[in-house]
Amino acid sequence: MNTATKTAAANQKKMDDLTVGLCALTVVGVSVTAATPFRPAAWGQAPSIGEVVLAAGLAVFLALHTLYWWRGLDEAAKEAHKWAWWWGGNLGLVGGGAVVIAAANGADLLPAQAPHSDAAMVAVGVVGVLVAQVLGYTIAWCGWWMARR
Repeated sequence: MNTATKTAAANQKKMDDLTVGLCALTVVGVSVTAATPFRPAAWGQAPSIGEVVLAAGLAVFLALHTLYWWRGLDEAAKEAHKWAWWWGGNLGLVGGGAVVIAAANGADLLPAQAPHSDAAMVAVGVVGVLVAQVLGYTIAWCGWWMARR
């Protein structure tokens, strides 16, 4: 067995262990319904302890999963992702900024049935920027591979 095969097997074992851990956290998250203590009443209803455990576990799972996934990529794939996030993400940020500017200048970006509150407008701006960045990344990533095939 060569080094690359051993590394891939070790990464797969770690991923399997992470998946089992996430399944256990899901069971805890669904079954524990006690409210989170020490939460100010002004913040609204407290999430259950199970929800907090599940959210924290999911964040750790995603971070570790991404780390092992990144380590398993070859150099060309890493360069394609870095290049796409730089160019596509930045140009998408500019495009998403246009959504924010339009909303700030009074453009009605919300559906008629949605409440027109400040929080809803902030959500539209955030989602607009994120969607534009992901779209820019996707286009740049595809362009990277098309140019090098």
